[in-house]
Amino acid sequence: MPGRLGAVLRGSARAYWTLTGLWVLLRLGTLAVGLLFQRLFDALGADGGAWLVIALVAGIEAGRLVVQFGVIVNRLEPRVQYGTTARLRQALLGSALRGPEVTARTTPGESLRTVGEDVDETGFFVAWAPTNLAHWLFVGASVTVMARVDAVVTGALLALLVLLTLVTALTHSRFLRYRRATRAASGEVAGALREMVGAVGAVQAAAAEGRVAAHVGRLNGVRARAAVREELYAVVQRTVIGNAAPIGVALVLLLVAGRADEGAFGVGDLALFAFYLQVLTEALGSIGMLSVRLQRVSVALGRITGFLGGRLRWSLERSGRPPAPEADGSPRPAPPPAPARVPPLRELTVRGLTARHPGSPHGIADVDLVVERHTVTVVTGRVGAGKSTLVRAVLGLLPRDGGTLLWNGEPVADPASFLVAPRCGYTPQVPRLFSGTVRENVLLGRDDAAFEEAVRLAVMEPDLAAMRDGADTVVGPRGLRLSGGQIQRAALARMLAGAPELLVLDDVSSALDPGTERLLWERLLSGTRTVLAVSHRPAVLRAADRVVVLVDGRVEASGTFDEVRAASAELDRILTGTARADGTGTPGPTAPGPPGR
Repeated sequence: MPGRLGAVLRGSARAYWTLTGLWVLLRLGTLAVGLLFQRLFDALGADGGAWLVIALVAGIEAGRLVVQFGVIVNRLEPRVQYGTTARLRQALLGSALRGPEVTARTTPGESLRTVGEDVDETGFFVAWAPTNLAHWLFVGASVTVMARVDAVVTGALLALLVLLTLVTALTHSRFLRYRRATRAASGEVAGALREMVGAVGAVQAAAAEGRVAAHVGRLNGVRARAAVREELYAVVQRTVIGNAAPIGVALVLLLVAGRADEGAFGVGDLALFAFYLQVLTEALGSIGMLSVRLQRVSVALGRITGFLGGRLRWSLERSGRPPAPEADGSPRPAPPPAPARVPPLRELTVRGLTARHPGSPHGIADVDLVVERHTVTVVTGRVGAGKSTLVRAVLGLLPRDGGTLLWNGEPVADPASFLVAPRCGYTPQVPRLFSGTVRENVLLGRDDAAFEEAVRLAVMEPDLAAMRDGADTVVGPRGLRLSGGQIQRAALARMLAGAPELLVLDDVSSALDPGTERLLWERLLSGTRTVLAVSHRPAVLRAADRVVVLVDGRVEASGTFDEVRAASAELDRILTGTARADGTGTPGPTAPGPPGR
């Protein structure tokens, strides 16, 4: 784990060690104040010299308050904590975007937990660790000072504080266990209530109201018992910590009561011990939590490293520093990296491409494909033939088992980072929208000038005109307020707004009515764009310059529509099945394609 923490700290090492140094300075100030209190009370007893000591204490405390709340709490700790979480999230999200194998290593729930809870746990630990280190140093120094005053009393106090620390640590671990149990039980109750409300008709029809209510009652009882135990251990923990210092002072008084008249343990010494006990209690409580914190951050870093494929340091170095905030403190969006300048697309060549879904035998094998500039290449096949797998593997969104990709005859080492706008745009079979407006989903931060043309090409003008707020209509989570066809066309417009050279379209018109679909393909297949599409629509197949038929992940035939239809019985079966599904009968070989092709 030290190596992983070191990698995490590389981007904020200067702020981290500055924070550590300031905390150590604060604890040295605390140590000095205790010694001054000892002198102060001795001076009070001797009736002289107290004002200078009071002035020194006041000066030190004022300086400590300025440093702690003006510099540490207000500036350094947030910078270290949130700078760490920003770098980690940037690395995690960058890894997820660059490396398709990430989705195979983790489930969506685990990914969200890693990006959320694990990153927050790591950021908190990094900001909390300097305080803990300063506590250790203070404990060592203060115990040394107290032992020089009275070793017996110091030993008894240490034994008491260690015992209380062990009790606190044990109580805290139990508290965390029951806290997790309470949260899990609360989730069970909430889930049961949601299901009960959603299925109220079925419950009434089965006359099961009493049984359902009893089930919810049992779940609520489990939650109540867990919550009571959680609160019990929380109270015990607070009580032990809150009373540690008074108990310690009482122990000191008991031990030195018989020696007070001898002058071996004066009022100043008692003041020193009482003051140090307050800070020692806090310090030992923090040190007692160290093992718990170390376990939690170790698990968190393990999951983060696993998400990154074991390359934590490399991913953090690649992600770089997060962008500086705006003047008002809000985060400044990082500009997208501009792809390196390469010659415009003349030809995209795929040779021997083999790819399989992780953990599955299904995929594509030994696929050859050529997409020339300003041509339309359509990949077709029945369900499960490997069409979507092929385009995802070409784009680097699935790991390749073999094969090469060439751009104008030059090998492409990393398709996932190379085939991006403005070189390439991709609209998947099931596109995803964000919970913003139509305009925000289409532009994704681009200039507004791209909006109108992208919407026109995607045939969304009639839909926006019918919406009350037009382009500023909020689409809802995942486009909930839009129809399936509107979601597809909004995603198409988003792709087109980037003005890519190569359009990769995976069955993007499956949810459209025939008129809208015809107009969409007429605009897309205008002869001025390079298109690689997945489709089984007869009109699109006829409009293609090249048709590629896949059967069980392999290319059965490739060529013009007429050449492939003459050579491939599979294409006839696809066309016949499509015509029957559309209710139009078997299409003839001379049916017209989209205008403009």
